Amino acid sequence: MSFFVKGILLEQKKEPMLTRSTLVMRQEFQYFDCDFMETPIDELSKEQIIEIARLAEIVDESDGKMLWEKLEKAELGEKGTLIVDAIDDEPYISSQMAIGIHHQEKFALGIELCEKVLAPAKTYIAMYKHIFDTNFSIPRKIGGYKVEKIGGRYPAENRAYRHIPKGRNSIVIGSCAMLHLARAAEDSRKMSSCFLTVAGDAVSNPRNVEVPVGTSVEEILRLCGLTEEPEVIVVGGSMTGRAIFEPENELVGPTTRGIVALSRSYNHSTYNCIGCGRCDHACPKALSVSTMRKLAEFGKFDELRNYDAAQCIGCGACSYVCPARIDIAATIIKAKKQMELAKKEGTL
Repeated sequence: MSFFVKGILLEQKKEPMLTRSTLVMRQEFQYFDCDFMETPIDELSKEQIIEIARLAEIVDESDGKMLWEKLEKAELGEKGTLIVDAIDDEPYISSQMAIGIHHQEKFALGIELCEKVLAPAKTYIAMYKHIFDTNFSIPRKIGGYKVEKIGGRYPAENRAYRHIPKGRNSIVIGSCAMLHLARAAEDSRKMSSCFLTVAGDAVSNPRNVEVPVGTSVEEILRLCGLTEEPEVIVVGGSMTGRAIFEPENELVGPTTRGIVALSRSYNHSTYNCIGCGRCDHACPKALSVSTMRKLAEFGKFDELRNYDAAQCIGCGACSYVCPARIDIAATIIKAKKQMELAKKEGTL
């Protein structure tokens, strides 16, 4: 993919989290029982693997869907492609990449099991290649599976899936789901944990961590330690996440990709829009962001709809480049939700 596309270049800031081993929070494992668990893994049928994914209650972190449902409904055909999502193109975040790097054996086993169900003609692992601020080198293969290095400006992940060749059926499954499937097949272990990156200049021991689903952000930050009280804590992605103010009440789930704790917030708006147009230039969907923000602020939803507000993917690129530090993305996303609610109520 070319750099001559819409979007922005970002420092990845994935170190030292990416090359450090995963920090595991102590937990009590949960297990399931079924009649065929004594069957050797290499003899499991397609139906049995799907049933294992169902009993293990595995959620695909890339889209929040149940893995067993995705496997059961998939119809790849003779030219089908299985894509393992480990792109992680947001700064700091490397929770999916780390699975392939530090848990290669189980990661590869999960892919093998999915291949047995889906019978794809092609399988590859997708990783973001433009990690310039580290000496880490993305491998060409992991567990015998090819690594496709995805390039381009942020948001490369969104663009990568839009550019999957037309006419070829494909399925995208997150790398964490692959690991959970392997554990379930080997040990009858339910998915009771999730993987996320904990980083930021206020974190004393930045790491990729595995914690029980439902753990509070406060507990996770205590696990990694803080050098000082953070002024802002962002949960989700560093670009697409949201700021929280009660970490003791915020619980992480299967789709939580990271927690970023910063000593200083750079998003407080202290200036008015200067009309520079940087947000328009940064938008990967080529939307008229500056106009959309104004319409959203004044609640002019009828006009906002005419500017394709529904096409906004919430990547946060506009907020990132704004010299006035206006959180443009949050304004537009809030307006989109209000528009959806108004549409349901029949007032729009």
